[in-house]
Amino acid sequence: MQTKIDFKEAKEILYSQNIAPLGIDRVFLHDALGRILANTILAPSNMPNFPLSRMDAYAFNSTFKDAKCFQILAENPAGNAIPTLPLDAPFAIKTFTGAKIPKNADMLAPIEDCQVEQNNLKQNFLKIHALPHIGQHIRQVGENYKKGEMLLQKGTRLNAHHIGLLASLNQVFVEVFTRPKVGILVSGNELLELGEIPSNTQDLYNTNGHLLLAKVLENGGIPKLYPILKDDKAQIESNVQLALDECDMVISSGGASVGDYDFITALCKKREKEVIFKGVQIKPGQHIIYAHFNQKHFFALPGFPNSTLVTFELFAKEILLRLLGTKPTITALKIPLNQNINKNDTRLEFRVCNVRNLNGSFSIDFQGKKDFQSAILNNFCPLDNAQVGLCILDSNKQSGEIVEVILL
Repeated sequence: MQTKIDFKEAKEILYSQNIAPLGIDRVFLHDALGRILANTILAPSNMPNFPLSRMDAYAFNSTFKDAKCFQILAENPAGNAIPTLPLDAPFAIKTFTGAKIPKNADMLAPIEDCQVEQNNLKQNFLKIHALPHIGQHIRQVGENYKKGEMLLQKGTRLNAHHIGLLASLNQVFVEVFTRPKVGILVSGNELLELGEIPSNTQDLYNTNGHLLLAKVLENGGIPKLYPILKDDKAQIESNVQLALDECDMVISSGGASVGDYDFITALCKKREKEVIFKGVQIKPGQHIIYAHFNQKHFFALPGFPNSTLVTFELFAKEILLRLLGTKPTITALKIPLNQNINKNDTRLEFRVCNVRNLNGSFSIDFQGKKDFQSAILNNFCPLDNAQVGLCILDSNKQSGEIVEVILL
């Protein structure tokens, strides 16, 4: 067990873990939204696999492009077989958007550039006012993608665009990685569940349990929120074991510090051979613990809401995403400060900030941040809909200095 390690070392330890997805599920296309793709998708054929019209137009052979008029032979709506009428004279075929290009046609004159007239025999003739280029307005074979081309990569989180693409490939079912079940435990004698009536002013509602539940859902896992645990050693030990038996990963909040009633810490001391690291030199969240209990990933997060949120984002989220079968990515920007910042701690600090984007130029500020204590969760909920970030501070900073900011 390593103790009080620095942030970089903790991240390297997480990165070195040998983690594989839990399995593969075959689900209906609509149910694949938000899931992680389990295999790479290659194009089964060219798309389109024959030339198509981009617009409503008249198709003809460029050999006769200088003709004064063209006889209109037929109409060619989308979905029809390729017209085989000979275009071996000044003939044209009215061809609609998405229709196959007639045989021997290599020019498309848009309808708005043409005029249709009738002769004495009631035959329709076409006059073209603006001559197109050869191949103009024609979608060529393989323009969207060619047979064998990679369309979606294994490990992609499927969004609505991906669902549309898969539908175009006639993918009724999709193979996705199994979603891990994540057990969530919170402890504290002062905690109440939602809807309960406080009995004294020291009572607090179960913020962290529902915060973690939402975070697990947001990232694609299946959360299982257990009833609030009292500060009771036996109850905590038995419920940690229950969660390990029922879930693929367990996250606890609270009881991980060094107090007399921090029984998660006591449990980790009892099972210290299974603890990977205990304590990271960061603010907030220095008392985080990471262990392999029963060969399952266990995170003990600190009990203050900000500490819970930050340590989930920096540590637990990485393991969850890898169990899901995708690569963890942190979006970090380098942004100049517009004010001086003083630190009162030697630990690496992740200070909540507002991130603003004005015409592609990013800036950060701390407007509305009442304090930077670990209990003030509303610091992460700006009223002006600014994006929230974590400003990484390793020392005092002067206005104009560049800092790294993690977007949440």
